[in-house]
Amino acid sequence: MTRAVIYCRCSTEEECQKDALIRQAAEARECVRRLNWSLEDEYIESRSGTSTRGREQYQRLFSDLLRDKFEIVVIKSQDRLMRNTKDWYVFVDRLVTCGKRLYLYLENRFYSADDSLITGIKAILAEEYSRELSRKINNAHRNR
Repeated sequence: MTRAVIYCRCSTEEECQKDALIRQAAEARECVRRLNWSLEDEYIESRSGTSTRGREQYQRLFSDLLRDKFEIVVIKSQDRLMRNTKDWYVFVDRLVTCGKRLYLYLENRFYSADDSLITGIKAILAEEYSRELSRKINNAHRNR
């Protein structure tokens, strides 16, 4: 049986995102069940952020890529994994080097090396979106 793990992360640390993270984890578990894979572990990240620094579950997943614990990482979408371009390429490099696969359940497909250009562009856009959102939130807090 194919061994899979799930990685889930919320967009922000706001209280309303707690339910979204619970739903995201349930969706990921359902995806693994539907595809008849064995769920080996869950990496549920309640901390938001544009980079991987301080995200313990991500760091644990990144480290576990080096082990023979699973074959597939299941995520909702690329931006749930990270919104930093450099971190994206570092992750994909380790994923591919270690012979693992990445399944994006919203798109119902596996990441492929042919996707490197478009996923790189998505990573750049997600990173910029995150910076812009942060500026808006910080400005709103200052004006209150």
